[in-house]
Amino acid sequence: MTTLNAVLPLFAMIGLGFLAARMRLLNEAAIQGLVNYIFFFAIPPMLIVMLSKADPEKLLAGGPFLLAMFSTELVVALLAAFWARWAYGNVGPAAYGILGFSACFSNGVLLAVPLVVAAFGPEAAAPALVLVTLDILLFVAVTGLLEYGQMGGRAAMSGAAKAAALNPVIVGTIVGLALAFTDSTLPGPLDALVKFLGPAAPPTALFALGATLALRPVSAASAKPAGVLTILKLFVQPALAALILFSIPGIDPIWRAAGIVYAAAPIGLNAYLFARRYEVGVSPVSTAIVVSTALSVITLSVLLIWFGDRV
Repeated sequence: MTTLNAVLPLFAMIGLGFLAARMRLLNEAAIQGLVNYIFFFAIPPMLIVMLSKADPEKLLAGGPFLLAMFSTELVVALLAAFWARWAYGNVGPAAYGILGFSACFSNGVLLAVPLVVAAFGPEAAAPALVLVTLDILLFVAVTGLLEYGQMGGRAAMSGAAKAAALNPVIVGTIVGLALAFTDSTLPGPLDALVKFLGPAAPPTALFALGATLALRPVSAASAKPAGVLTILKLFVQPALAALILFSIPGIDPIWRAAGIVYAAAPIGLNAYLFARRYEVGVSPVSTAIVVSTALSVITLSVLLIWFGDRV
């Protein structure tokens, strides 16, 4: 029931966006404007608020745990990229980056964090938030790759690096980490503005996702990659995380359980924002997010029941 309660609001927002597009309240241009708002004005404040609350000591102390989870995400991302290369040929770094990112990026903020805290208690908040930070850094790395891929052939490496450095996602991450490690805050009015804007990102992104699904129906061509992404995210990634975490001695059982459940969470919304922003893989990624979220009601429930007597 915990999993269902966590997932229902997500589908409600997706459904509202779908309905709005079907009623012709939104068109493609309006959705793109909404995505631009999320990417440039809502996501950076959200990152600043989240990262500024991070505990630097816990970030630095969770080395083996972070390395294990990063290895898991890297392997799954490479599997998705290699599959794309095998299935579709040389589709370019942007497609490899978005598909790889989609296969390993968990819905941490909306689903995984509240779920593991509800299931394992407040002690599970630390590893969950550490993993959110790891995913944000992954977000930054993929942003740099996509900026380079978008400018490839038309700009030098320095131009791509400059574009990545000015990217709002990267700027928000740097500011948030700087605040965390210096134990400081933004000036009063700016801090209030950031905290006001940040919470708008997740529900608005879900709304835009639903609208996109209404205007870009699932095709046979997108069903196959969406299925592969869903399998990698819901089954391969948590299995790999369990294999690695259970093989490392000394990891706290709650951290281990939180890591495995986090890895089993469905694909995160930022994958859709990337696909939509760079217009690569929008249909398969959107479909994979919805399908993986729906299936996770079953897979996460089974996983939480299994962990019930073991943590």
